[in-house]
Amino acid sequence: MPFTYGFYELVLIFMFWGIIGWLIEVVDMRIEAGEFQNRGFLHMPFCPMYGAGMAVAAVGLSGVKNSYLILFAFGMIFCSLLEYIVGGIMERLFHSKWWDYSHMRFNIKGRVCLRNAILFGFACILVFRFVEPMVETVIVWIPVKVRMIITCIFGILFIIDLVISARRAWAYRKNNESDELQLIFKAHR
Repeated sequence: MPFTYGFYELVLIFMFWGIIGWLIEVVDMRIEAGEFQNRGFLHMPFCPMYGAGMAVAAVGLSGVKNSYLILFAFGMIFCSLLEYIVGGIMERLFHSKWWDYSHMRFNIKGRVCLRNAILFGFACILVFRFVEPMVETVIVWIPVKVRMIITCIFGILFIIDLVISARRAWAYRKNNESDELQLIFKAHR
């Protein structure tokens, strides 16, 4: 029986990959910086960009998951584009960078870089050929009522965390703007 991408199934894919994305980011920073860093925007261990990207990709790639070339190209282009757009939105909204690849060769505004684009391509092959089919199998095993309950609980927690995190980021932005204005004021005395 083919997997059906209904609302609850997409939320579970979003949830699963958002958590996995957060774990990937934490491990990557542990290796790169040698310390634990919460790499997400939210307080909970969850990166919405990974979850949303995977939910969109799962539906968009449903008919072409057997083509390594299409998966690689999609991973490079879609993931880099998503990372670039989200990075730009976050910078504009909160006047802060959540990631910066300026130190990497072949980067665009520090939001994306060639190394990560290539890694995204290979990751897309790995995920959609091997991991996502297992995730979908597990989702099918979960009774529909349990999927609904998980979706409701996660949805409530996600919205609460999103509001709290956005307020924190706005406060951070205001503090930075206030500090910048004070520096400018002092410089013009």
